[in-house]
Amino acid sequence: MELRASDPRGFAFAMLEAQLVSWHDARGNAEIVVFDRGFPDIAGFLRVEGLEVPDEIDRVCREYRYNGPIFHAPAWAEIYRQDAERIQSWGGAMASEDAIAAAWRSYGYRLIRLPLAPPADRAEFVTSQLT
Repeated sequence: MELRASDPRGFAFAMLEAQLVSWHDARGNAEIVVFDRGFPDIAGFLRVEGLEVPDEIDRVCREYRYNGPIFHAPAWAEIYRQDAERIQSWGGAMASEDAIAAAWRSYGYRLIRLPLAPPADRAEFVTSQLT
């Protein structure tokens, strides 16, 4: 998390590199592949940090497209806890959620909101959308 705090732009490019590896690893896979994050998340992260989206990241967001559906897990106050991975306050988490959702929409995706429900119910919801 140090890179995120000390160099958000560098962190964004590290996220881009990791996402590109995941993207290329999944290409040609005959099975359904579900990504936890995607390229527009990076643009949203930069925007919430008050930074411009570099041309390279914007280009990848436009050219490397995901087939839907695109699920959106909204921030959930009742279960949100700060820890070593979730360093944002609740207000910061809400701002991130708004910026990331807006980024996905700005790249032409339609988001499907996941229900605020136990994991098994969420999994059933996702599965029903994929079949």
